[in-house]
Amino acid sequence: MESTLFTNVRILEGNTNASPFLGSVLVEGKRIKRISRSGGSVSGGAATVIDGAGATLMPGMCEAHTHFSWNDAATLSAIQTMPLEEHVLWCAKVAKRYLEATCPSPSSASAST
Repeated sequence: MESTLFTNVRILEGNTNASPFLGSVLVEGKRIKRISRSGGSVSGGAATVIDGAGATLMPGMCEAHTHFSWNDAATLSAIQTMPLEEHVLWCAKVAKRYLEATCPSPSSASAST
């Protein structure tokens, strides 16, 4: 599994009232594996290391505006030709794909402080 270690980053949790903090984030595959505050260490093993140079890292961010019902039709009127039941299933499939593409927030990953 491919791993990436982001070091020297300002971590901003979007789902808490916590203040941003300096630290490191280890990502394995598509998931946040470990977070460390500045001064703590995160072992990345053979991970690709990216020095964030103090830039802000916002884990778990995703597209805030989406249309699950857009069914790859070429025109707006063509969207309406899909039968209702099929369109509902389409929307559920797109929503599932959307949720699977997001990463968990630092709160839900292993944290070392």
